[in-house]
Amino acid sequence: MAGSSLKYREDIDGLRALAVAIVILFHFQVSSVPGGFVGVDVFFVISGFLITSLISRQIADGHFNLIDFYERRFRRIYPNLLVVLTATVVLGFLAMMPLTYHPFGRHLIWATLSVSNFAFIGGNGYFDPDNLTKPLLHTWSLGVEEQFYLVFPWLLILASKRGYNAKWLVGIIIGLSLTLSVGAAFADWTPSYFLLPTRFWELGIGALIAILPTSSRLSTVHRSVLGIAGLLAIGWAALRLTESDPFPGYFAMVPTLGAAAIIWANGGVAARVLSFRPFVWIGRMSYALYLWHWPLISIAAGIGLPPTNSGSRIVIIAIMFGLSVAGYFLWEQPIRRRRLLRSRKLFFAVLAVFAVALIGAGLVIFQTRGVPQRLPADLVAMEKAAKNDSFYINKRCPALTKGDLVSCPLGDEARAAITFAILGDSHAQAVAAEIGDLAKSYHLRGVFLGRAGCPPLAGLTRTAHSSCTDQYDFAISQIKELQPDLVIVIAQWAAVTGDPDGGYKTSLFAKSGPIPESDRLSMVSSALQKTISDIGDRQIVTAQTVPEYNGMAPIAWQRWAERLGLSRINTSLSVNAYWNRQEYAKSMLDKISKNNKYIHIVDTTKVLCNTNDCIRAIEGVFLYSDHTHLSHVGAKIYAAQFEPYFAALTDKGQSAR
Repeated sequence: MAGSSLKYREDIDGLRALAVAIVILFHFQVSSVPGGFVGVDVFFVISGFLITSLISRQIADGHFNLIDFYERRFRRIYPNLLVVLTATVVLGFLAMMPLTYHPFGRHLIWATLSVSNFAFIGGNGYFDPDNLTKPLLHTWSLGVEEQFYLVFPWLLILASKRGYNAKWLVGIIIGLSLTLSVGAAFADWTPSYFLLPTRFWELGIGALIAILPTSSRLSTVHRSVLGIAGLLAIGWAALRLTESDPFPGYFAMVPTLGAAAIIWANGGVAARVLSFRPFVWIGRMSYALYLWHWPLISIAAGIGLPPTNSGSRIVIIAIMFGLSVAGYFLWEQPIRRRRLLRSRKLFFAVLAVFAVALIGAGLVIFQTRGVPQRLPADLVAMEKAAKNDSFYINKRCPALTKGDLVSCPLGDEARAAITFAILGDSHAQAVAAEIGDLAKSYHLRGVFLGRAGCPPLAGLTRTAHSSCTDQYDFAISQIKELQPDLVIVIAQWAAVTGDPDGGYKTSLFAKSGPIPESDRLSMVSSALQKTISDIGDRQIVTAQTVPEYNGMAPIAWQRWAERLGLSRINTSLSVNAYWNRQEYAKSMLDKISKNNKYIHIVDTTKVLCNTNDCIRAIEGVFLYSDHTHLSHVGAKIYAAQFEPYFAALTDKGQSAR
């Protein structure tokens, strides 16, 4: 079995720096790096290469020992991991509300055991916006690597003892894994993102490079061409792929083969660039940077510092680098180089104590449903009530939760004629029942024709593979059939227009594919104008996006500050800040309303804000069920802004009689 030299390569640390940089930029929601998640694929290739280089050489020399191998892996992975997990437990205790801290307990147990990838396969995937509330989401990749380390050495040992050709054995498994990965991507099977069988081929390609004959015969020109091609492939993937592309699948071949090309080249222009001293320095700390960045981003978002905010990014980067540098010199290198915890027994004993303590903490957090006792009872009750007391339309029309094409009844069902309809996304779904209750007091009947995740924009969707087009066509056909006098259109306008200053932004797709950032506003405006045209010559009313607060955690943080005798933290959203977040949306809606006599815009700040600040809670009750959707109480307040239009419909009906 051929083995690679274990000579240290600075370019590989530089490649690590590139990988961690694009992952962090992606998690900071930098729009120019929509495919930054491919940095993990680069890490997989590097890991497969380095581990196999070590194992194959030791097997060839007859010195490979499984116990030594696993001890080195534990010394490399666990010291930083356990410190980060411990810190996240403490930060979560201080800043997370029970409803998000509760599942964190389960994730903590799985992450400690290096199997957290299994903890996330039951959700809505890696790109679910709610994942921002999961501080340990990023540990899924560690689970995949650790599971690879458990099975792969045995594969090489088997090849050595039975005389199998290791290259062919690994190659066959790579082929099987890649086939499974591509098939899962085509089937849109979300769990494939997190599982070793559909990721093995990425680590396996790195491993295959390690056991193939060396690239010593390559000329300098060939090395440069190969390395530059690899950098371009990774760059293309990071800049052009999006969360809607089927992944891992065949798209993952681009960054994976790009990383493999750089490693195989082992020299040339790309290697010299990646060996630039600052890149190497960052690469040496890439593991710590990867571990720290996501919990800090998640916790910061929970206390009102979203990752899209420039100030938040600067603070998080500073803390992340500070902790990574400190850890590198204080425990990562000392433990790895056996200057600290030299004895194997002592090392594993300390490791076991930490692991048991973290698993115990996870059990307590999960079993107590987020340790609500740490917060004032009234605050916990407020959060629970807001979460449970929301989206009334789903309770009255259960077919909505199944994704069926339905028109949900609203208002006074004793009336024969349909006089109004509500069209929109989850923001409309959160308030539809309460608007209907208001309409009922005017003896008006209506229908809800919206669906969560489906902006009321002709030809545009939030994901590439979406049923929103069918929903839109159904809604328009119902409006033409029922002929309501009034159509209320509600959406998270600031998200679809991509408003600045920390507002949440969602992906948008047309039939041709993802919408470029430069074309976003014009395409949204054109799609809305088409929606207005499709609705026809009837009154249309819409409202600006509701104020968004990044959840309830800032209030919990404020309570802790008060307990510790610190100055009161400002957790409100000023009216000026609100309008700054609505800049693009307001401009678009104002322009469209001026050019179309049928559409009217209502000012949401009139009901959800006072003179200076917007209102998050009133008389001990949250107006929101999460960071952006109104609770039942909030929806009742919000509905009041449509009352003049219902009154006008009633007057019109009386005049007709």
